[in-house]
Amino acid sequence: IRILTIFWFPFFHSFLYRFLHTGVMSDVHVTEQPARIGILLDYSGSRLLFFNAEKGLVLFAIRHKFTDAAHPAFALEKAGVLTLCTGMELPEFAKHS
Repeated sequence: IRILTIFWFPFFHSFLYRFLHTGVMSDVHVTEQPARIGILLDYSGSRLLFFNAEKGLVLFAIRHKFTDAAHPAFALEKAGVLTLCTGMELPEFAKHS
């Protein structure tokens, strides 16, 4: 079993998101705080995207050749609320990319 581990660290006070993938930390700065973050797994296209769910703007994309089942896991660093919604309609930007 191959494990793809991605850590996502949002820093709400500075509009900074940090993504850690295969030991490489990537900083993503946004101009406005997204109310909802979408995660799109394009299994056959070998892409994992994090995006602003209201505006359809990609925040971060990872290319990875998926060969086994994908099992997402989510956790909060501090006490809070995490709401997961499944079955969202495919965003327009993803239909054309």
